[in-house]
Amino acid sequence: MKRFAVVVGTSFLSLAAWAGDLPRDTLVRVEGSGIEPGWFEGKIVITGEGCTMVKLARATRDKYTMLALTSVAILQKKEGGAWKELSVQTLKAHEPKGCVDENAAD
Repeated sequence: MKRFAVVVGTSFLSLAAWAGDLPRDTLVRVEGSGIEPGWFEGKIVITGEGCTMVKLARATRDKYTMLALTSVAILQKKEGGAWKELSVQTLKAHEPKGCVDENAAD
């Protein structure tokens, strides 16, 4: 039983690290690829699989309400009263393989 707790604890720590510099509920704004141009504000959501998603404050023209990192071209997080740009490539590098494999859902 102790071994199970260690594995679960380690898995939980890994899930937190996958989001990198983006804890759950961090306020962000993104420009997406495959959606209309412009900034979309939202917050970070971490799925049960550990994937980082952006839950948009408003739907896109095509009714998308969440974007995976694979659909994000530019991401900025709110820091104080300013926006700080983060490297989407670096964030993707910390995601589980299934989260950034664009063909995983096919």
